[in-house]
Amino acid sequence: MTTMFGEAGAKSTGGSGFLGAFLKSLAFIMVCGIVGPIFLVMYFVIDEPGIGWMLWTGLGVTILNVVIAFFVARGSANFTAKMTRMQATGHMALADITSLRQTNMQINDQPVMQLGLRIHGDGIPTFDVDIRKTVPIVAQAMLHRRVLAVLVDPATREFEIDWQATGMITGSVPAQFTSSEDGRTYDLTGQPEPLIKILEVLRKYGVGNSGTIDLRGNPLARAEVMAIVRQYGAGAQSATSPYGGAGQAGVAPTSLTKPTPHRSLTERLAELDNLYSAGRIDAAEYQQARQRVLGDL
Repeated sequence: MTTMFGEAGAKSTGGSGFLGAFLKSLAFIMVCGIVGPIFLVMYFVIDEPGIGWMLWTGLGVTILNVVIAFFVARGSANFTAKMTRMQATGHMALADITSLRQTNMQINDQPVMQLGLRIHGDGIPTFDVDIRKTVPIVAQAMLHRRVLAVLVDPATREFEIDWQATGMITGSVPAQFTSSEDGRTYDLTGQPEPLIKILEVLRKYGVGNSGTIDLRGNPLARAEVMAIVRQYGAGAQSATSPYGGAGQAGVAPTSLTKPTPHRSLTERLAELDNLYSAGRIDAAEYQQARQRVLGDL
């Protein structure tokens, strides 16, 4: 999964994680600052007077490389630990962009923007914040919608922008949800309110929000997601999706195909029987879905 939280994604961390990050940073920085080791090698290889400065210069540059690598690795480890904690205790919320301006600064060829945000969501008291944030090039077009998806720690008000989720709520990434029980696909593309609720459900159950998501193997998450989808998508246009599944979101067709034709009760029950026989749903799910279908009579 590739989820763009700020400048990095959230992964588990530990001592070995810090050591790995340190060694990677050190290797990169040593390549950039190779002059230090070169001076050390030349000092010991060249047997001539007056080259003592090479020893001290080489040692100084090499030590500086190690120190820089240490702080880079520590910063990366702290950010990863923070994101791991926020994934466990935080909540998905919306951030309305109240102000937006350029800073004429760039980091890795990506612009740094001054953003005024008003963050709000279920279980999160509304608060305003003004920050400088590096905006990925692929995400800059999303800013015109004036809303972002953020992961917030309600206790500390720490937050990180989830650019992948922002793509969903701004309509840059289509969000279609297919239910074999209902026999239709709900299109919630670009609807922030229901999508942020769905993203919170996915976070709660540890489901990534990148690409096509198949929730048939997670009945609890699927039930909560589809309850939200049906609540907000009751009047939405139905469409056929090539991805199928009892609850999916993510990359989907960029345009809707013709509406799904009405299926008979026999066809819908037969499809449920096939899913149950194939082991795609368990007995409880089968009975629940069957009752829902029969309740449409």
